[in-house]
Amino acid sequence: MNRTIPDIDADERSLTAACKRLLQQQSFANQHELRERLVELGFEGVSQSTVSRLLSQLGVVKIRNACGKKVYCITVETAPVCVESSIASQIEFITHNQSVVVVKTHPGSAQLVARLVDIDPHSEIIGTVGGNDTVLVIPRDANHVEACERIVKSRLGVA
Repeated sequence: MNRTIPDIDADERSLTAACKRLLQQQSFANQHELRERLVELGFEGVSQSTVSRLLSQLGVVKIRNACGKKVYCITVETAPVCVESSIASQIEFITHNQSVVVVKTHPGSAQLVARLVDIDPHSEIIGTVGGNDTVLVIPRDANHVEACERIVKSRLGVA
């Protein structure tokens, strides 16, 4: 008799992938909101403790978003950057001075913007320095500062 044994590992991977995708695409202020969304996607029987374990596995922490609301954020360095229009709306302008790229933001948004640039390293960018309303993006080569500016604009969703 051949019985089909459910693939628990596949179900777990699917749940983890769905949770990660939701966190990259939407903001969640608490575990209950995330659990409800997972249930809406068809993951029945997801408990609060399961959500807590998923958040821990994915390296999720709570940070303040551009509006000052505490939301869950994936901190794993390999997480792809997913920028929503709310981040782009916090940017006043992006320019360069032949040595560094300058991102001018609304007050209080610079460190979040700097983190979004840093989270997925690019070969043209050495790093960032984020203040209150200004981010300095240091290009690997000052001769490529314009390419660095294009990369920053693309990552932040600014045309």
